[in-house]
Amino acid sequence: MLEQMRKHMNWIMWGILAVIIVTFLFFGIYPSQSGQGVAAKVNGDIITSSEVGRVYRNMVETYRQIFKDQFNDSMAKTLQDQALRDLIQNRLLVQEAKRIGITVSDDEVRRAIMSVPSFAPQGQFSQAEYERYLDYINMKPSVFEETQRDYLLKRKIERLVEDSVAVTDLEVASAYASRNPKAKPGDFEKNKTTFKQQMLSEKRNSALEAYVQELAKKATIVKGKSMES
Repeated sequence: MLEQMRKHMNWIMWGILAVIIVTFLFFGIYPSQSGQGVAAKVNGDIITSSEVGRVYRNMVETYRQIFKDQFNDSMAKTLQDQALRDLIQNRLLVQEAKRIGITVSDDEVRRAIMSVPSFAPQGQFSQAEYERYLDYINMKPSVFEETQRDYLLKRKIERLVEDSVAVTDLEVASAYASRNPKAKPGDFEKNKTTFKQQMLSEKRNSALEAYVQELAKKATIVKGKSMES
């Protein structure tokens, strides 16, 4: 279902959506707490039902804005399942980043927080806006900073995987010919740069997906009964 939803958007729009969703996953969550219901355990780390619910609602709102009247219950159900999968994937990546020794400095966390647009309504970081946001979500600065540290850890290990992927000009030409059998002479050269970027993005996504699948095979993942598909 997600693949069908993606087909309705060009690859640039999907990239923008992915960034929005990642932001929701890490910049809009509350800390995990006991008593919230366990959606899953990843190598002992708890993902609460509340976390899944918040990510799901943010996803629904984002997709609803994009698809408008085309958004339906089937899509919503798919996103509920995807919310849990994404949180499990994120937890696996953060755990692996820590295991292999990737670190994020306090200065990196500080710069990341200062770059969040919501905290800079006038184009410059506002401590008052930052504190107002934390007060609104009832989160201590130290906890919020740790969620940002985990997000940066995740991005660092993702970049390690992504940077290991490349596409040759021969691969690009072959793929373009295969996908565009009715292309006219000169079309490839005109579209080469954009198509190569699209192909590289697809190849990186596939590499990252395979990497996470390998992590999942080695992990102990237990889903709560209420969240099992």
